Formats: sequence, structure tokens, C-alpha cells
Amino acid sequence: MLLMDNTKRNNNNRRRGKHYENLSAEKVNGWRNLDKSRPHTDVENNTHVYEIKSTQAKVPIWIDNALSQGANASVESSKIFGGIIKVYTKGAKARYLLIQEITDNGGE
Repeated sequence: MLLMDNTKRNNNNRRRGKHYENLSAEKVNGWRNLDKSRPHTDVENNTHVYEIKSTQAKVPIWIDNALSQGANASVESSKIFGGIIKVYTKGAKARYLLIQEITDNGGE
């Protein structure tokens, strides 16, 4: 029974991943990579490649708070909100990751 559960879960995860890769590709004016010779590319457009990670969990509170604060800063400054820069400081050098929301109206 456990093997069947794992197989079903893997199939569901694969199907969900493909679905969100296709939706993500639309948002960046791109396409899902079907070329098996480039297995690390999930989605690409003419100038960029993207790694897609989907999860069924809620967006972490710190991201929701940062997006809200960024929206307020955008209004205050009359500038476009560029995104969240998350800095990981543990290790030999700091790593900076840019997080930008590309959803329309908070949906798919």
C-alpha cells in the first residue's frame, strides 16, 4: 500500500509541477522547457531561464508583511516597488535573493 501511495503522490506532484510551470511561463512571456538535453531549465523566454518551485503551503508571513510594506513604500515614494531582497548572512559570504510577485490580483 505504501508503494502505491508514493506512486500516486509522485504523479500528483509531477502533474502539479507541470501545471505551475505552464502558468509561470505565461507570466514571463516564455515557455516550459521540453528539451531533455537541458534538464535544469524549467521555464525560459528569449532572455532568461527560470527555476520553478511550487508548494501547497501558504506564503510565509514575513513575505506577506514585506510585500505590504513595499506597497506602502511605493505609494509614499511614488515609485514602482521592485521586490523583496532577502539576505542570507550565514556562511563565507552573504547571498542576496530578489523576490518579486508576478501574480495578477493575488491569484493564479
